[in-house]
Amino acid sequence: MTLSAVKQHKPGVPTHELNKLSRVFPPSHFERLLKEGFHFYHTTFWYPLDRKPENVFESVVSDLKKLANPSSNVIGVEWWFSVLLTNTTPQWLLRCHFDRNDLAEKDPKALKHPEKSSVLFCNAVPYGDLVVTDQVMTEDGTHPKQPHDMVFVRPSRNLYVVFPGHLYHGVIGRMWRPLKPEKLRITMAVNYWTERPKASYLHDSRECLTRFRLESRSND
Repeated sequence: MTLSAVKQHKPGVPTHELNKLSRVFPPSHFERLLKEGFHFYHTTFWYPLDRKPENVFESVVSDLKKLANPSSNVIGVEWWFSVLLTNTTPQWLLRCHFDRNDLAEKDPKALKHPEKSSVLFCNAVPYGDLVVTDQVMTEDGTHPKQPHDMVFVRPSRNLYVVFPGHLYHGVIGRMWRPLKPEKLRITMAVNYWTERPKASYLHDSRECLTRFRLESRSND
């Protein structure tokens, strides 16, 4: 079954590594950028796997790679942060979608998927489950039209989830659950590619501190 390939690992990275990540990029800074309209989904980074880590983000990626166990064809990873407010909507906090090489690409024949997609939960929140379905993209659209099977993953700090990069997935809101105080849901997405995507919003991973305005915290 396709969804048997969805794997969960805890811990995802050593605790001290996740703590360092939180010091360099604290929740308060995520919140500040979000309020300023920073577009996290259009600010992604490329880290070639033949380069040694040069910052805490690349160190985290290197640790996660051991658990993801990509094939020898993978040459690098695209990573970014997904930042959502848990009470934005009771339904989909992030609608289901396919990870692909360029969000601006409209030609289905030009779209490519990563070999593996993955998510590291940086904090625990009351809802905001990752939902992975058995649906795939075809020239005729999503197939099947309605999922036959789904995996729900409850957010838990330092939980790392890996799944095939061609599967439909999203983030569901509280739905039937009682309303709880709003929290910032922070995850680090790491996608494993056999070729570098050509999206205009993809930057070299060395630029991340500047892009996130974190230069003064680089040595924390």
